[in-house]
Amino acid sequence: MALAGTGALALGSAGSADAAVNVSQSGWQWGNPTPQGNTIRAIDFNGGVGFAIGDDGTALRTNDGGATWAGLATGTSQDLTRVQAVTPQVVTILGGDGCVVRRSADGGQTFQKVYVLSEVNCPEKIAAVQFVDANTGYLLTREGNVYKTTDGGETVSRVTAIPGTSAGAGGGTGVPADAYFVNANEGVVFLGGGNRAFRTTDGGASWTPEPDVEPGNVERIRAINATTAYAFGPDTLLQTTDGGQTWKRRGAGNGNHVTGISCAGELCLMSVAPGDKILRSENGGGTAAPIVPATQKILAVGLQSGARAVAAGVGGTTAVSDDGGQNYKPVGGDIGGSFQFGLRLGTGPGVAFALGARGQLARTVNGGETWQAINVATSTDIQDASFTTLNEGYALDQRGGLFRTVNGGSSWSPIDPGTTSSPQAVITSGDAVLLAGPRGVRRADGGGAFDLVDSRAVRRASVDTFDRAGSTLFVYGTTTIARSSDRGRTWRAVRGPGRTVKKKFRALRLKDLEMTSASNGYALDVNGRVWRTVNGGRRWSELPGVGTDSGEALAFGSATGGYLTLSSYPAEQGASYVLRTSDGGATWRPQRIATGAFPGTEGVISPSSTKSYALTSTPAAGGNVFRSLFTTSTGGDQGRPSQLARLTTERSRFTRKQLARAGRRVSVGGALAGAQGGEQIVVSTRQAGATAWTEQVVTAGANGGRFTATFRNISRTTEFVARWAGDSGRQGAGSRPLVVTVRK
Repeated sequence: MALAGTGALALGSAGSADAAVNVSQSGWQWGNPTPQGNTIRAIDFNGGVGFAIGDDGTALRTNDGGATWAGLATGTSQDLTRVQAVTPQVVTILGGDGCVVRRSADGGQTFQKVYVLSEVNCPEKIAAVQFVDANTGYLLTREGNVYKTTDGGETVSRVTAIPGTSAGAGGGTGVPADAYFVNANEGVVFLGGGNRAFRTTDGGASWTPEPDVEPGNVERIRAINATTAYAFGPDTLLQTTDGGQTWKRRGAGNGNHVTGISCAGELCLMSVAPGDKILRSENGGGTAAPIVPATQKILAVGLQSGARAVAAGVGGTTAVSDDGGQNYKPVGGDIGGSFQFGLRLGTGPGVAFALGARGQLARTVNGGETWQAINVATSTDIQDASFTTLNEGYALDQRGGLFRTVNGGSSWSPIDPGTTSSPQAVITSGDAVLLAGPRGVRRADGGGAFDLVDSRAVRRASVDTFDRAGSTLFVYGTTTIARSSDRGRTWRAVRGPGRTVKKKFRALRLKDLEMTSASNGYALDVNGRVWRTVNGGRRWSELPGVGTDSGEALAFGSATGGYLTLSSYPAEQGASYVLRTSDGGATWRPQRIATGAFPGTEGVISPSSTKSYALTSTPAAGGNVFRSLFTTSTGGDQGRPSQLARLTTERSRFTRKQLARAGRRVSVGGALAGAQGGEQIVVSTRQAGATAWTEQVVTAGANGGRFTATFRNISRTTEFVARWAGDSGRQGAGSRPLVVTVRK
């Protein structure tokens, strides 16, 4: 969809102008809330560099004590729980219920898997990870096995298991809680749920009980330096100042469930469950005072220095302190409200609107970096909006009320729509304003009265949506498409996709239409099939490369580049995915935006080939609240391109008898170039004459990224498509369809 002409005066927007934070698995960035909207669960600083991790694969980096943040592409959507800033450039993360262990050696720009390849339902879950330096580290499994690496996780070797665990020589029920290594060979491991600890001085070859540990219930350990560390948990704060030889109780833990600690000398900040406060101590945890840094729960704290502190938690809430953690000020913010009725293009690539509940609009004028809430003079939910300039525009509510502003939304005047029936859409074209539906198109010139357009193509048509392609306007409904090249004065019928039965054309019922010019465009029918025309609707071609019938809406910013938003993605439920094409729909690659769902129609809009906006629900604020706003200037791609080799099969042609002898089963194979192993590949199939796709999730092997999928009950000619959603530093990919022919 192309844009209207640019406008005049730009109004200011709320919030700071800090760079947007990238999501964890693609090239989309947070616009609201800021810095981002996922819950933060741990923070660690090394020198002036800090890292924060949390839900939905979130990882962030700050170089200025938390004032600004950069999102890191972890390549996972699993929740992350532990982070260690080994050096300013080397960072490790742990999460996914022990199935995600990743390490970055470039400050978080890219992450590589460590030991665990299959990150869903992995066979051996990791309980703790600690690196002594950039290359030497230890991994502890929940069974009690210990693995050591000396090459940054490229290879690991098993050493002696922890006593008292199921993997230990004498067996047991203990589960490692955490580890504290002072050098490559000397360290202490605690078992969870008590104060049992074991020491090694030979790199894990042997273990001896650590006797001098005062009572406690240890869940985690936090190293401060080579001699000082804290072990903590419910009603527990233990301190060592001699490299783990002795562990003494500290008073700040009494009656508190300590979940994290960060110290600069004797000054310590502690996060506690359930997150309603943090604790501040000036004597190494001997005593502590409670502090409430924010309205939302705080789950993680970090001290960059004796003065600079960061607190973060639920919904991405972030606050910073310049006085050693006594007083805090928020970083970023949230516009509030809910905007579940979709997005609309503005007067230029940097302007967009979100349609909200109870008379609210959200607007960005800086490319989605920040958003501002605008109140329309109605208490009814907003149905549509269209602006001629940044200051002058129209909003339509769901009761049919039409409102006009000439000052960028500071005030609104009601406008008579010229009908008692509720219009469904509004669009501006120069000084003309048009309303669509429930039947026909109404038009007003220069602020005059609305009159029904007397064109046969639209006079009695059931239409409810406008689309703009440069200077050409389109209006459409379930079975009707019409085009105007004179700002809506006259309209001509456009034939949509359909089929001819007994010499009679039957139009397919449409779900969405996205035209990029007067002749080029795309359509989505109610069965989920995607079609393309390059000659103004005289002929439509289906695009089977999408490989799914879960499409919700289309968004195209150029003739060949655009998106299909999905209601679900087989490799991960409960997340918002789009399929992206750059070749006119021949192939489609998945992109993950966030946890949550799209609002259905217009969840993504594209003013250009690379600039786009997205709107999803916000789980932290409730499943039905839509105010997670995203933007991209890269088309949503992040990292280097990846490639799925064309799907192959042992036999691509069958007779029906041959297929019956094969048990009506067909296996297809492929390969993901450069795979580490464990990548989730979605393989889809659809038989001739069907509209629904069957989707199967398979795993790429470490042997060249190869994968195989087998489908049963094949009886007719069948298409197969494969897709992969990308990883840290690698874009997603989609294959061209493979056709297996079945003939008599």
